[in-house]
Amino acid sequence: MRRWLIRRIIKASGLHSGYRIPWNWKLGASLYGKESFKKTYREEAFKFILREAHQNSKFYRDHLERYNFKSIKTPEDLGDFFTYPEQLESYPEDFICQKPDIYFETSGSSGKPKRVGFTYEDFLLLAFSTAQGFEKMGMEKNDLYLNAYSYGIWVPGLIIQNALGMLGVPAIPVGHQKPEVIFEKILTYKPSIVGILPSSLIIITKLAKEYNGELPKISWFLTGAQHIPAKTKEWIKSIWNADVINGYGATEFGGTFAVECEEGKGYHFNDLMFWVEIVDPDQRGYGELAVTTLTFKCMPLIRYRIGDITRFVHDSCNCSLGTEKIDYILGRKDDMFKAAGNNLYPGYFSKAVVEGVFLGVEIDTREGVDCIKIRVTEGSKIDLKKLDTFILDTIEKDEIIVETKFESLDSRIRRKIPKLIDLRPR
Repeated sequence: MRRWLIRRIIKASGLHSGYRIPWNWKLGASLYGKESFKKTYREEAFKFILREAHQNSKFYRDHLERYNFKSIKTPEDLGDFFTYPEQLESYPEDFICQKPDIYFETSGSSGKPKRVGFTYEDFLLLAFSTAQGFEKMGMEKNDLYLNAYSYGIWVPGLIIQNALGMLGVPAIPVGHQKPEVIFEKILTYKPSIVGILPSSLIIITKLAKEYNGELPKISWFLTGAQHIPAKTKEWIKSIWNADVINGYGATEFGGTFAVECEEGKGYHFNDLMFWVEIVDPDQRGYGELAVTTLTFKCMPLIRYRIGDITRFVHDSCNCSLGTEKIDYILGRKDDMFKAAGNNLYPGYFSKAVVEGVFLGVEIDTREGVDCIKIRVTEGSKIDLKKLDTFILDTIEKDEIIVETKFESLDSRIRRKIPKLIDLRPR
């Protein structure tokens, strides 16, 4: 990497902390707004990661041997080369460039869990990036954060815990307990911010609705791993008088990869840590998300196609985060299904869910007609008017049957739930 660039990064201001954090934790803290710096940094970081991966990772050494690196400046220059989850799942050790200091696992929603390793510097950089995001979202030292994410082999719990330490914000490490336990701790400790899975948030909101006492003043809930519709967020806010902010992420990228825009215009992501591409976009710009990690030293990923369908969002916003954006996830590439001659994603039906969590769709046939069951948590409601409008705008109503299927959730449920269950005969 160019010396002048390193000197500018080292001089950049950042959070003051007793943590031992590598120089690149300061990447762009004061220089981010300068487009010339961002462009140069991203290209230099990509070329550095490309060389490191080719030299130290067996997987990338084998797959990138055919390229002349002098002509490669951006991920797009690699042409038809991509990395796929199945490769990481089958050969995790072949991706390692430096000895891991800590391992995490994916939930296994698309197969068996994938093991992902990080160096201590990788881990601290993720924590610092999270701390920066929290600070921009308004978190202060007098806040109290109740962390109801798992502290096991899943990444968010520990990353958030370390981020709070960098900010000097006290934490209540409840972990992934039963919703009744989480609700009890909220009443006891009265946190101002809560990190929690949507399925648990729905249940504690129902408990709050029935509670006769005064509820604590919570500023916002941070949710992730499961989709929570806009109507449900409005219902939660009506009970708690608190905002609900969705996070989007993957363990392969170190947990929360992007955070919802304050104005509801998609997800902001850290475009200095991740180089994002949309592969094979359609006329509306939707395509498969591909991500290159620009800072990880242990297991860098180059053009990793995670399978989620989204697009870039170029609408301006006054959000405090201020980074580049992708749209809400339309669905997974392998979740697209045909019904009544139309290509559909489960995400289309999530917009009709009210006061509940959208789990996905189950599709079968009934007397030769496709029958779609919208899978939601028990107690959810469906906005039939919105659903009818969608069906009429998309397909003929008499060509499809749509029903609601309620499912109960408990503390044993997987973090990520398959969005599509297709029971039609092959």
